[in-house]
Amino acid sequence: MNVVRLSLKDAFRAIARLGAIVALAFVLAPAAFAGDVTDVRIGEHENHTRLVIETSTPIEFEAFTLSGPADRLVVSLPGSSWNAIALPGRRGEGRGMLGEFRYDSTGREPRLIFDLERPGVIVERKTLAPNGGGHRLVIDIADSDRSAFHRASGFPREGSNRSITQLLAEEGGFAPPSCERIRVVIDPGHGGRDPGAPGRFGGRSEAAVNLAAALTLRDILLASGRYDVIMTRDTNVFLELEERVQIAQTAEADLFISLHADASPSGSRARGASVYTLAEYAEARVRTRARRDGDWMVGDSQRPEYVNNLLLNLAIREKRNQSLVFSEMLLQHAGGVTGLFRDRPFERGLYVLLDSQIPAVLFEMGFLTNPDDSRRLNNASERRRLMQAVAGSIDSYFERCDGAGQSGRLIASNRSAASGAR
Repeated sequence: MNVVRLSLKDAFRAIARLGAIVALAFVLAPAAFAGDVTDVRIGEHENHTRLVIETSTPIEFEAFTLSGPADRLVVSLPGSSWNAIALPGRRGEGRGMLGEFRYDSTGREPRLIFDLERPGVIVERKTLAPNGGGHRLVIDIADSDRSAFHRASGFPREGSNRSITQLLAEEGGFAPPSCERIRVVIDPGHGGRDPGAPGRFGGRSEAAVNLAAALTLRDILLASGRYDVIMTRDTNVFLELEERVQIAQTAEADLFISLHADASPSGSRARGASVYTLAEYAEARVRTRARRDGDWMVGDSQRPEYVNNLLLNLAIREKRNQSLVFSEMLLQHAGGVTGLFRDRPFERGLYVLLDSQIPAVLFEMGFLTNPDDSRRLNNASERRRLMQAVAGSIDSYFERCDGAGQSGRLIASNRSAASGAR
């Protein structure tokens, strides 16, 4: 999978320079019919996949494909709300060319986002009057080669109903990064007076296992010459959760990965690795933390408050998208060397995931309460195999950077950085 790692701060600063355009967008955006999305149906046909979105009233819509950071079909539905009884979680399984989908109402314009299973181009967009049901938006997408897909993909340029994100894209704000350096923060969970889950089956405590795995991952990344590595701790010391996040923020990290070992109160039956990313329901906590700590995009009094709010919402949305992209890569690579407790990421509001900008995951490497998992995590060679898989997922995530001009180095952080955060 090709991944474009977005330079978030550059992008948001570009929005700040486009204050007049942002204001104009609010004036130019036409009123849309408000209505409920009541159903989403996908059908496979001989030459295309058909998407039908059923609504309670007519809704203006716009459909387009995006080729990064993951291939997607996006259907913008201004003024809509979600009322699909059969899909109470605002998400569903795909079919044909369309993979899993979700309804995203966090931006200025609500939208349905579909993962694309393979390259394709939109060949038909139309609306149909009710026929025993609701109003229907119909989109047909057909297979194409990747070059045609790239040419057709991107935010729409024509028309006046452009969202803030689209305006930013047109102005070049979402440019790929220079990749002069890639900074990865590794966070061994627990430590010091907080040992985490106790050792089982003759093994060490969770804090010790986490640290051993983190040091191994650090050495692998440094040996590749591609990364700057920041450790939240490299000894058995205690850090508050807030300090761990602050270390990543101070380093202006490109990726944050927190390593843990799981434990099940039900005994030894649970086994396998899992990944956690930021949940949509936790975004309010991210906003609160950003405003409390004075993140740069909300702390600039020279910008109108609504621009600061837009910047923050864009940052959180992109952070969640990028975190999900990486989490899927991590599960794919880890699943090649160990069992998985769940082959899709969990979405939660864990504190170490609450930064508004840095893509972040928490990786549960296995269950210390399971004898097989515990033995693997306490075995240096098995632990190294797993960390090589983690490093492989990091390489895949940053593959566009190609390691050009990189010279890996370890940045002093652990206790000295933590003491500065206290």
